[in-house]
Amino acid sequence: MSQVEEYLRSQAESWREVSERVSMISNREFPSEPPKRLLIFGVGSSHFAARLAGYTLNRDKTRPRMSVVACSSVSIGSEVIPTRGDWAFAISHRGKTPATMAALEVCHRANAFTVVVTGKKAPISEFAQLQIETCEIETIEPHTVSMTSAVCAVSTHFLGSKVKEEWEALGSLGSPSLETVQRRVGKGPNVIVGEWEGQWIAREGALKMMEMARLPVRAFSTEEFLHGPQRSVRRPEDSVWTVCHPRDPRVNEIEADYRFQIHGSTPLAWVPALVELQWASLAVAVQLGIDPDAK
Repeated sequence: MSQVEEYLRSQAESWREVSERVSMISNREFPSEPPKRLLIFGVGSSHFAARLAGYTLNRDKTRPRMSVVACSSVSIGSEVIPTRGDWAFAISHRGKTPATMAALEVCHRANAFTVVVTGKKAPISEFAQLQIETCEIETIEPHTVSMTSAVCAVSTHFLGSKVKEEWEALGSLGSPSLETVQRRVGKGPNVIVGEWEGQWIAREGALKMMEMARLPVRAFSTEEFLHGPQRSVRRPEDSVWTVCHPRDPRVNEIEADYRFQIHGSTPLAWVPALVELQWASLAVAVQLGIDPDAK
């Protein structure tokens, strides 16, 4: 069994452990006043985790309303200007990503309250006022469990017991048969398309296809794809996968070879589609005879 497969099979246990530990963090660790804005940022998979965490918080209509800004680390200080009263959550699995650490410093100097979300025992930046640890640091590059565990940590902190129970329920679904997934996905896509949460699942899926199966997969939002890129998918062997969001009627206009469905309206309704796409990336790598653990 590859390390990637081991990490994928460990996700449920990681979610349970992370949500339990985060729910026990004392409110005294945080400012007494609620945030004016919540800034969540990272790069690569951490950026996609930030985006999905933002959608998760916005899906929940029972929490106190606040502005949630999820973005790439390089947007902090240019497109997104931190100010006093903001809470800044930097996601960096190893705690060393230069762009993310630089963004954290910008937030610190603007007198925002700064938090870094890392793997266990990762170094903490001098510009972070609090560190939230997720799972053990993954030793290979296709980060999977760390990506979902970062969303688990942020969402559990802000949404509490309700989302903690949802993470536990998601963990009880179990892992699929890799052989069965291989038969479904074939040799993988050229393009993955989705809107809202689906877009960031698509982008994470494309990245995982590049990292595990070495395929140059592109990812687009639905509207972006329909306004030009669809014209590049013309060869008989080209394959398009879609992540179908219940509020995205135009995704059905795309002739897809494989569809990942987001069902329901709970804050974490998107998680099964992401996990399915992570497994699909591994299955494609195995199908092509590529070692997903290779550096």
